[in-house]
Amino acid sequence: SDNTTAVAGNNPITFNALAEGTYSNCKISVTDNTSNTSDNLSVSSFTIDITTPTLSSVTIASNNSDNTTLAKTDDVITLSFTSASAEAIKTPSVSIAGHAVDASSGDNITWSAVYPMASTDTDNVSVSLNIGFEDLAGNPGIAVTSTTNGSAVLFDRTLPTLNEITPVSTPTADNASSYTFSSDEAGTITYGGSCS
Repeated sequence: SDNTTAVAGNNPITFNALAEGTYSNCKISVTDNTSNTSDNLSVSSFTIDITTPTLSSVTIASNNSDNTTLAKTDDVITLSFTSASAEAIKTPSVSIAGHAVDASSGDNITWSAVYPMASTDTDNVSVSLNIGFEDLAGNPGIAVTSTTNGSAVLFDRTLPTLNEITPVSTPTADNASSYTFSSDEAGTITYGGSCS
């Protein structure tokens, strides 16, 4: 410190610029005008951290039973992320599909957040994400809005629409009758009712 004069009472000290790292065994003493020197006062260990934190892994997935890159209404989206260099970060601010959600972590390094898609969410778009974060020293990271592995989830809340094209003729002598319908989306056909 450039401060070399002590007064009777409180004496604030500003250290000169220090490099990143952990500092310990720092001591301060005062010598009075008659050359009496105090005991050394130990300064508590402290760490200088001026590096911007980053996230090393960001992934998103749906619990959709057919495809984790797709989601329908009520499917749950999970956003997972990890801070780089195993550096702990404060509780981040997270949004999924534009909704603020809570993030949880067991070690402040690996985090996850979830959101169940709602019928009011924007249809036929990739689910958006936003992660705002800072490290324990208060250094802010650059907000993250995309995944690190290219993962994405497309939300589709619209039910397919079916239309009859060619009905089964009545009566018919064909025991393998044909029927034609149109669908505005591709998918898997399920048969139901009393037609068996």
